[in-house]
Amino acid sequence: MPHFYVNPKDIKDKSFVIENEQFHYLSAVRRFSVGDEINIFDGLGNSYKARIDNIGKKSMQGTILSSKTLVLPETKISLYTAIPKGERFDWLIEKTSEIGVSKIVPIIYVRSVVKELSENKLERYKKISISASSQSWRADIMPIEKPVKFNEIAEKISGKENTLNVLPWESEEEKNILDLLKENKDIKNINIFIGPEGGFDKTEIDLALQNGFKTVTLGKNILRVETAAIVASSILTSIYNL
Repeated sequence: MPHFYVNPKDIKDKSFVIENEQFHYLSAVRRFSVGDEINIFDGLGNSYKARIDNIGKKSMQGTILSSKTLVLPETKISLYTAIPKGERFDWLIEKTSEIGVSKIVPIIYVRSVVKELSENKLERYKKISISASSQSWRADIMPIEKPVKFNEIAEKISGKENTLNVLPWESEEEKNILDLLKENKDIKNINIFIGPEGGFDKTEIDLALQNGFKTVTLGKNILRVETAAIVASSILTSIYNL
């Protein structure tokens, strides 16, 4: 059974309250009843075994029976990615959350097709991330930040201690991620930069190299945005956080 997200402010004094869409899902879709036991989590690393004591018209309340702290990954892997069109970004968010990516930062590149995200879309992406955490028993919730331009973020995050900025690039033919990691064994923060469907502009590659980014190959085939994101994230989380 998945564990269900409850806002931390609604868990206190050995009790919990579930409202809004999550209440509808548990009561009308999953059809939980008074007396049923469920697993809930607060998105901050805490998981709880709980019992439903009351179900009203708009909320349910219950008792916390036990709690445990789930272990968060020691190495934070953040995904700075171009925004693929349509539902492909939904899928990217769901799968990278399940894999264990720490956060997603949508990036606007010179050749990006999608260059903005509405507040409604960001809210929907948050719900997808919450659902993925619930399904995969993730301890926290992967945030999806507001889009930023590549040239604005490149210099900002360069040179930080124990941080590695990785840029999969189709023109890199020699060094792969495993080679790179052998040279950087004690890294605590890894930022992956995934380019747009049209590829990186030369000015972006020049800027990345000037700021110490490491280019790598993901293989001979040209991958779509969401595929490259999944492949790179899977390799890194399997090495650092299994």
